[in-house]
Amino acid sequence: MTVPDTVTPVKNASSVWLKALRKGRFWITPDPYHNDDNIQIGREVKISCQVEATPAEELIFSWLKNGRALRSSERMVITQTDPDVAPGTTNLDIIDLKFTDFGTYTCVASLKNGGIPEISIDVNISSTTVPPSLTVPRGKSPLVVQETETVELQCLVSGKPKPIILWSHADREAPMPDGSMQMESYDGILRIVNVSRDMSSTYRCQTSQYNGFNVKPREAVIELIVQ
Repeated sequence: MTVPDTVTPVKNASSVWLKALRKGRFWITPDPYHNDDNIQIGREVKISCQVEATPAEELIFSWLKNGRALRSSERMVITQTDPDVAPGTTNLDIIDLKFTDFGTYTCVASLKNGGIPEISIDVNISSTTVPPSLTVPRGKSPLVVQETETVELQCLVSGKPKPIILWSHADREAPMPDGSMQMESYDGILRIVNVSRDMSSTYRCQTSQYNGFNVKPREAVIELIVQ
């Protein structure tokens, strides 16, 4: 996946607001009429791509397969908006998945006359696509450390595509070390520098619905004790 965290906005000469493209995310929804989450031949697969943009109404999407432009058809249905999800979302529905449908699909987002770089997100669909799983390494919870130490909380995450991990407090409503209520991690590690006793807590690691299957989030907890 190639997604810049942020794109420098530029001022539009005819308006007072700034144009911008921000984070892009994707998720995969296997056929909802089956009980498992695996991608199989003959099933229906939906790839959803969501991008934060200003102004949202000027967002334009296009789809590629292995670098070649895709057009909506009876078996590959492209929709630009979905009323069931947040604005700035496009869907690609692959009906009756065939072996020849495996490949890399790219969602490209741009703004009308934006004059700023587009955002592209690569999604690989293959027979080895696997739903996410999440575990805590043996002996890593509870984790006992001393004040002022640097500690790393770790959750082992697997899946193809590998999902983003979201960290938060499981036992109370409190901000994370960066001041937010939820922190993202791409390697499953939460690193806390100069820990203090008030950071003692039960921390939750949870798979995001984005960058993977749109299934109920997997989660695990780690108890941190600061002495």
